Amino acid sequence: MWECPGAGAVGDPRRPDYAVTKGASRKGFAGCMIHGLSEDRMETNLQTEAAPAQPTPAQLSATWRRWLAFLIDWIILSLGGYIVGVLFFDPLSRLGPWARVLGFAVALVYFGIFDSGWGGAGSPGKKVLGIRVVDAAGRVIGMGRSFARAALICAPLILNDFFIVPPPGAFGELAFNGLVGGWMTATLYMLAFNRRTKQGIHDLATGTFVIRGRATRQSLAGYALWKPHLGIAAALVALSVPVALARLPVSLHFAPGVSRHVDKAPDTGPVEVVGAWLSWKPLKAGASGKPECLSARIQLRGTGVADEQVARDITMRLIALYHCQVVTNVSVRMQYGFNMGFSSGTAFHDFVIDEADLTR
Repeated sequence: MWECPGAGAVGDPRRPDYAVTKGASRKGFAGCMIHGLSEDRMETNLQTEAAPAQPTPAQLSATWRRWLAFLIDWIILSLGGYIVGVLFFDPLSRLGPWARVLGFAVALVYFGIFDSGWGGAGSPGKKVLGIRVVDAAGRVIGMGRSFARAALICAPLILNDFFIVPPPGAFGELAFNGLVGGWMTATLYMLAFNRRTKQGIHDLATGTFVIRGRATRQSLAGYALWKPHLGIAAALVALSVPVALARLPVSLHFAPGVSRHVDKAPDTGPVEVVGAWLSWKPLKAGASGKPECLSARIQLRGTGVADEQVARDITMRLIALYHCQVVTNVSVRMQYGFNMGFSSGTAFHDFVIDEADLTR
């Protein structure tokens, strides 16, 4: 039976003559109570209907798990590159810097397939650490998005410092090195310091997250990025361009490999210098004059590695370029090989160039 205090009417709503007097206000109706049902139970039922339970967002992967998973994947790629390098050392060496483009393509296929739904939403390293790649709705991602994500993380790590020794006036090549190197720096920054969403630039660009466990379709919309991170990342990219234009290094390589001594190099046509480095002894504070030349390392395409005259000529040009003085004999390593970004190989021949030959 209904009872409406203050309304001036008591009755049974099942009876046809049931009515409520005109004195019953809306507030009075709101105060009506069904006999036999406690106020506590009514309040609990109303609260349950008004505030349904919210689903718990998926747990993001810890940063250390992502780093360790990537290390495992990189080791797998490096071992595969080592085997290929042993079997096809000279053909890979003839590719020069384009060997890194080949390495980029291999890494792209590796991560693009494994991190997609077709590959189980995680590379082998991620599966070992129990983490998966999902979208903002907690679902696995398609092949297209996975390949885009893989390209955005592999390109800066493999293609940074692509033009090793740009010729004078090659501002386009230097600017490219700066952009890719800055992109790499910004990516590493985001992975290390973005504590709220734990997303790298490749994750933000493709709308993906890395979570602990399997994809469960739990939304990750509750995780919000700290916006200043984007400004810092953009500044790192912008600042890297003038640094590269000043011919300062903006690079970081993760390409383990093996070295071997050779007495004969393959004939790859004319002598072509791929890269050259000269080391010298810094001057003491307050000292004047030129620094002392110590050693040189010269990377060729192949031809000339075992030729002492070639080593002497290139070393003399390096000394003239960097303005260091020859005080004693200079050790020179002539080498050729390949670098796929995640694996490399080097064959070398060492010379000691007499001081008199370099100062004449």
